[in-house]
Amino acid sequence: MKKPNTDKAIFLLGKIFLTLLLMGCNNDDGSVPGDDGPPVDDVVEVNYGVSLVSGAGETVTSFLLGLTDLDVSTIDNSDGTEVGQYTSIYSDGESMFTAGFGAPATMKKYIFDDGGKAVLDQEIIVPGSNSFSTVEILDQNKGYATVGGGISKVVEFNPTTMRITGEIDLSEAGEGLFYSDMIARDDHLFVALNDFGGSGEVMVAVVNTDNNTLEKVISDGRSATPFNTLASEIMALDSNGDIYLQASGLFSDKPSGVFRIKAGETDFDASYFFDLGAMEGKTYFGLYLTGNGEALTLISENDDNFFGTDGADPAFRYHKIDLYAAQDLGDLDESLPNTFAASRTSFARKMESGELLFPIAGVNEDALYGYDPETQGVEKRITSNGGYISGFITLNGE
Repeated sequence: MKKPNTDKAIFLLGKIFLTLLLMGCNNDDGSVPGDDGPPVDDVVEVNYGVSLVSGAGETVTSFLLGLTDLDVSTIDNSDGTEVGQYTSIYSDGESMFTAGFGAPATMKKYIFDDGGKAVLDQEIIVPGSNSFSTVEILDQNKGYATVGGGISKVVEFNPTTMRITGEIDLSEAGEGLFYSDMIARDDHLFVALNDFGGSGEVMVAVVNTDNNTLEKVISDGRSATPFNTLASEIMALDSNGDIYLQASGLFSDKPSGVFRIKAGETDFDASYFFDLGAMEGKTYFGLYLTGNGEALTLISENDDNFFGTDGADPAFRYHKIDLYAAQDLGDLDESLPNTFAASRTSFARKMESGELLFPIAGVNEDALYGYDPETQGVEKRITSNGGYISGFITLNGE
C-alpha cells in the first residue's frame, strides 16, 4: 500500500466573564424609590466555545465563537473573532486558548465580553519555533505545550498569567523528532515522539514533573509513528488510570496499533498490544474514549489521500473499538459521510451526559455530531456555514 509523503505530513502538522456589579442607589441621591434607572443590556452567557476554519490550501483563517447552549441548528463566522491562521482550541474551564499552525509559535488566551464575543487577553510566543503541536491544560495554574519546527521543546506555562514557568529539554531523546500528543498522570508527563517511521518503533518520553527532567524513553517495535495533529488526540487516560496510545504505522511496514501503560507504571505493558491493522488491514488515526473500555477512532479508506491532497475524496470514517477485548466494533454509523481528518480536523469531546461530540469535515458538509454510547445513537447537532469545526470546548464548569 502506498504511504503518504512525509513532507506533506510535516507541513499539515504542522470564562472569565466580565460582569458589572450594580450598586443600589441611596434615596438621598435624587433618585425615585423603586426606580432602577435605564435598562441594562443583557449579558450573554457563554458556556461553549467553537473554532471554525475557512479558506483553502495555504490560505486559511480561523474564527472563534461563543455559544450559550447547543440548541442552535446552524452557526457561521459572521460574528466570530478572527485569529488569522489554522487553530485548535483548549480550555481551563474559564477561558479559551488557541494554538495555531504557523511561525512564530503562538498560543493565545481569549475571554468573552458581555456580548459573548471572544476578546484577546494575553499570548505566549516561542521565538524560533514554527508552531505549537499539542497543548495539555491541567488546571488554571498549570499546563504543558509542545512546539516544533526550528526549536523543538516542551514548555510549562501558567494559563492564568500566560507566562512560561519552565522548560523541558528532550534533546537526549533524539534528533529530528516531532513532539506529538502528551498526557499527564501522577508525577509524570508522557510525550509521544514521532519520527515519521524512521526508527520503525513507537517511542514515548517519560518526564518527571517534579523537576521537569527527562527520566527515560520507552519504545516498542510492534507499531510505529504516533502521529497526531493540533486538533486530534492519540493518547487517552481511562477510569482505571491506564494510558492508551494509538500509533498509525505510517511511513513504515508496521500496522496501526494501540499500546498501554498501566496505572502506576512508566513502561509499556508487554502483555498488551491491540493490532488494529489486523482488523481491517488499513491505517487508523486518533483515539477517544467513550467508556467501559470502548473508544472511537478513525479508519483511512485511502492512504494515498491520508493528508487530503485530493480535496474531493475524504478518506476517513469513524469506527468503534473495544480496547479491553481488542476488537474492532465496526463503522460508527453508515449514514455518516466520509471526513477529512488528518488534513482538517478530528476530535471528540465528552459531555457530562456521556455524549461525545465530534466533527465531520467533508466535501458537502461541515457539522458537529453527537454520539450516545448508551443508545449507540448518532445525530447531527450543529451545521456550520462558516467553515469546518476545528475545536469545541466547554466553559463555566459545563
